[in-house]
Amino acid sequence: MMISSLFRFMFKKAGAIVGLALLVAACSPSYNWREVDVADGHVRAAFPDRVMTDTRDLKLDTHTLRFTLASANVGEAVFAVGSAPLPPDIAADPVARRALGMALMRSLYTNMQAMPPMEWPPYGEVIEVHGKAMGKPGWLQAKVWVTDTMLIEAVAAGTQESLPAERAREFLRSVVLKP
Repeated sequence: MMISSLFRFMFKKAGAIVGLALLVAACSPSYNWREVDVADGHVRAAFPDRVMTDTRDLKLDTHTLRFTLASANVGEAVFAVGSAPLPPDIAADPVARRALGMALMRSLYTNMQAMPPMEWPPYGEVIEVHGKAMGKPGWLQAKVWVTDTMLIEAVAAGTQESLPAERAREFLRSVVLKP
């Protein structure tokens, strides 16, 4: 039986609206949410798929930090929590911590080839950036925190087609800093 005859049968039996809804659902990516502790146990987040972890050096401002990224992909959309322990000299200096947090927020705009805002949001507030990623139009929602000991970011990124706004919000709402 050809695919087109399967769809004709489905439309006749279930009605055109139900058949169309099933067709759209079959093409939609699958989200299998699971809660995971990340950032050395400082953060709990619900990821939409199996989490992969990668650690590398990240240059922010004049500092190089050992940054760990826990991420999950659904299609072309990426859901990630990145973290780095603060070096003792930065941890002890509120001005240095703030500068590092601003550098991380600025990097979100730089990576998306977008103009940064005139005023930065407070830590933990949603940042939304529209621009380009790897040459394609894309967007992201993120939150950044700087604690006494950690630099943390949560990001949902993709294209308009690959990352529904509700999925980005759902991920960011799930990210909780643990005491």
